[in-house]
Amino acid sequence: MANRFSFLVLFLGIFATAALGQKKPANTSMLASIQNSTITKANLAKLKKAEDSLQILSHIVMWDTLSLDNRKIACYKFIPKLLNALKADNSFYYPFDSLANVSKVYPPDSSFRILTWQLHYPKGHFRYYGLIQMKSEKMKIFPLRDLRDTLPFHTQQILTADNWYGCVYYNIMQQTVNKQKVYTLFGFEAADFTSRRKIIEILRFDENRKPVFGAPLFHFKSNDSFALKPLDTLSRFFIEYKWNASPTLNYDRNLEIIVFDHLAPQDPRAKGAFFAYVPDGTYEGFKWIKERWQWIEKVFTFAINEDDNPPIPVPLFGTPKKQPALPTEVEKY
Repeated sequence: MANRFSFLVLFLGIFATAALGQKKPANTSMLASIQNSTITKANLAKLKKAEDSLQILSHIVMWDTLSLDNRKIACYKFIPKLLNALKADNSFYYPFDSLANVSKVYPPDSSFRILTWQLHYPKGHFRYYGLIQMKSEKMKIFPLRDLRDTLPFHTQQILTADNWYGCVYYNIMQQTVNKQKVYTLFGFEAADFTSRRKIIEILRFDENRKPVFGAPLFHFKSNDSFALKPLDTLSRFFIEYKWNASPTLNYDRNLEIIVFDHLAPQDPRAKGAFFAYVPDGTYEGFKWIKERWQWIEKVFTFAINEDDNPPIPVPLFGTPKKQPALPTEVEKY
């Protein structure tokens, strides 16, 4: 009975959303790509039909709070249906705009896209799913296998699609290192029921055109890179914080800097307990300099006229140090 009620609530929610005209706006640039691509009418009809089914399943995966079984079944049905849809020629150009619960990010060169989503387990645990679809007429994808549970805390290992650090990506940038393209990804992870993480990840493609995650491009010294110690360089960057805090971690196009909240515990005795960390009103950052992300200790050196609004020149509490703390040793990879 509970399962039937759960499905009823979900379908009514989907119907109400559509009736109120709250459907996510279409990606006009991608729609233009569809018109200019060679998707046949038959394949376009197939993709639209698949999208309708995928929308219902993704809604259940995300919003059925009454039944884990329903969420798991919907997720396990979603995956093969999505793969079957992507088999259509030129499916890369189809935006799947109605899949609001699935994140879709495209790099500036539009050479691929990454689709990611999450499945909520009891007690605040999450499992992440995703794939990289390359821009090609025939389907070429790399399924992403979430193996966060097997990786060290705030891991600095170089990873692949087979041992991916699972998260939902919400932004992507493109840079060049040694004349090779690299991509900076911004992701969100619900670590557990007490804490959340945001992550800056580096993606590149190796000589076999396979995805590789992580690269030593986050630097924490202002001098030349040759003077850097191993602990001053990270392959990916994390901020971890209290589950109900809302710190920022994203690229500011006006400043041309990655800006993120400096985090600290309100009680000094909680130092190192990241589930107690919250924004203190100051901001750190990374700027792309000499083919690397160079750490900026303080992004803003001024205060807004209102006393209770960030950014402020000094922290409200805690000590303004690098956040989170760097690992005590370099992992081997």
